[in-house]
Amino acid sequence: MYSRNPNSGSRSALSVTKGHCFDPTANDFAPSGRNNKTQPQSDMSKPMSAPPSPYLEARVLNLEEEHANLRGDVDTLKELFHDLSFSVEKLGKGGWPVKVGPFQDADIAKSHQSTTQLKSKLEMQSVDGNVDMPKVNNMGASKMNNGVSTSAKSIPPHLRAARNEVSVTNGSRGHSKNISPNSRLVTDGPVDYVFRQQEASAAVPSPPISPTTVIGADLSSKLREISVDVDKDWKPYYLTTLPKLPSDVLAKIPVDNMVTFHPDFIHNTFDGMIWSPGLRFVKGPGPCPLKNRTYYLLGPHTEPFLPKKPGEHGAKLTAFFNVALEEQFGDLLKDGSNSYEDVPMFIMVNNRYVYFGNYSQTRWSDKLDYDTMMAHVPEHVKKFWASELTTACREEWVTDALKKHFFEKPEYEGRLYTALGDEATVNSAKEVELHEKMTKDVKKYIEELREWEREANMRVSMIKEDFILQAFERADADDPPALRLWWEYLQCVDWKKDFYGFLVTLQSRNADYLK
Repeated sequence: MYSRNPNSGSRSALSVTKGHCFDPTANDFAPSGRNNKTQPQSDMSKPMSAPPSPYLEARVLNLEEEHANLRGDVDTLKELFHDLSFSVEKLGKGGWPVKVGPFQDADIAKSHQSTTQLKSKLEMQSVDGNVDMPKVNNMGASKMNNGVSTSAKSIPPHLRAARNEVSVTNGSRGHSKNISPNSRLVTDGPVDYVFRQQEASAAVPSPPISPTTVIGADLSSKLREISVDVDKDWKPYYLTTLPKLPSDVLAKIPVDNMVTFHPDFIHNTFDGMIWSPGLRFVKGPGPCPLKNRTYYLLGPHTEPFLPKKPGEHGAKLTAFFNVALEEQFGDLLKDGSNSYEDVPMFIMVNNRYVYFGNYSQTRWSDKLDYDTMMAHVPEHVKKFWASELTTACREEWVTDALKKHFFEKPEYEGRLYTALGDEATVNSAKEVELHEKMTKDVKKYIEELREWEREANMRVSMIKEDFILQAFERADADDPPALRLWWEYLQCVDWKKDFYGFLVTLQSRNADYLK
């Protein structure tokens, strides 16, 4: 504190403890009482600042980017929620007319013809007018939905930039994620959270009063109706090289008086779990009438290349393969048997199953090329697989297959523990150094796998039907990768009359199965 002398008009400082006083002419505080101008400035008076941390800056940027992405996802969810609430409210108020009437027979040939004409008309409009944007790589024009593109732009393989990788600096993980439309973790559009209602199938005639049907007239005509948009004379080349069944085996087939089987009878007799599309496996440890505990249950609507009548060869389609049954249930199979040879096949006809014979896969699967996918696989079959691969009820192994196909797993590019040479001896410092470097690289790779697993699981859950349909049309060298179906060749090796007679006798014991 200060006191003013009225006589001199000057200001004097009161004494301070320990002999220190304040100098009014000093610019800076100096404990010694001297003017700070006469002595060098202490280093402590300079402001001190810590050098910026690259890791913290990168981490903050990543957090801001993730926060923005989360906000965008939340906004999208809110919009979908409001749309769904509005639809439910409108449905509850009777805003949508619902009419129920008797089933009518649908002329599939006329429906296909009208669909083809409408498709041609739309294509002519897109060519003559400015209705659609130009198409690239046979894919539909990019559609914008809330600022999100539903179709990724294709880039030639030799022009693609290297993907951003996870970097490790000073033991800390820094991310550099700039996901572009060509990234393998992009699903070409917003999330389809609303399950689409499946299209109602055409009315199918009721099963006959008697379980006996005429194969030559009923089965063949039914298959021709279902496969109206498929070239009936075309089949995979391998099937044309297979020999026909011997005449004595073909003579056993009761073509004019074939007994069909009720679906409940087949399920209750064999039961079994779905191991892969169309293939069932009887898992129970008890006795089983099937030698290899496997059988096919197929429908011609989604499998247009099945045999047209019992005793003929055919093929089925599949997108991915489950592991071999022998790897998990080899102890349940009899000696000398396997899951892909001499397997009974049942095909649905008029809501009942027909025994077509026993089939073997005598050639491993071939992948369909782009031309075959476009020219011979019907559009409704592609939509069926798109629905199967994106349903929430899909098997876990299907989810894993989708994840590995579309979202490439990172490869290990670190060091490997090499054999000791001249530079290192056992327990030497060089050996310890090499081991530490390899351990560091392995830990880095494990972190990359964890990051890939987390992002791949999230991305695969966002895949929708449009993404799968676009994958069918992509080029083989495209990115994201294309998706092609596989052939499963089915060669008829026998038609077992005793097995057929056993099923006929067993079904006749329950009158409900004969309706």
